[in-house]
Amino acid sequence: MSLFKKNKSIIVRTNEIPINILKNFLLSFPNNIPSYFKNIPSKFMDRKKRLLRSQKTLRTCSGFVNLFKRSILYNSPYDIELFIDDGKITGTVGGSNWDKYIQYHPDWQFIKYAQSDWEMVIKFMPFCNLQSPYNLIITNPWWHMNDFQIIPGIINCKEPLDLNIFIPIKKGQNHLYIRQGTPLAYINVETDEQLDLVFKDENYKYSDWMGLHYLFSNFKDKLVKNLINKII
Repeated sequence: MSLFKKNKSIIVRTNEIPINILKNFLLSFPNNIPSYFKNIPSKFMDRKKRLLRSQKTLRTCSGFVNLFKRSILYNSPYDIELFIDDGKITGTVGGSNWDKYIQYHPDWQFIKYAQSDWEMVIKFMPFCNLQSPYNLIITNPWWHMNDFQIIPGIINCKEPLDLNIFIPIKKGQNHLYIRQGTPLAYINVETDEQLDLVFKDENYKYSDWMGLHYLFSNFKDKLVKNLINKII
């Protein structure tokens, strides 16, 4: 029997947060739209109360609405507070020490070569994974107006893959506070198919899947196709 339903599913598993709690932090349309959207007027009138049809707002912007119709909003399940001093991190995630859920992403992997305003990158690991027949695009939740950013990427998760969030820290930044419920990422799907978001109330083992539990790198297995062959 196929793991995915005939109409396709994105499957969420967790070893840490109970499913009934995690469901509150992965939201689909229309619950993923920024709260200020409801305050944006849908129409404008002139001084004589005549409709101004030429004046439009974000409510009729297809680029905005389509983004959220095709996205899952991932909100932080935890309060996160970090202090950064001389390259060292202290702090807490929920009721635990910071390093239970966060890693200092090694500078030598890329950031030291970028010659940018970013000091370091941290990796938030909430111990849940995603499985999807289609690639998932992770993007910065810009429309929710955070005071921090996340690093975008594409995950090929036809086999279960951890949902990790990479957060860059600016040079001179010594504090990061993320309140529970703060948007961390938009998860977009590469398909026009109708999908179900399915939460599996079962633990998973990394050893059940051939991947980084056994290998130093899964780079070749996870590469996606180049869709743009040439420019004409």
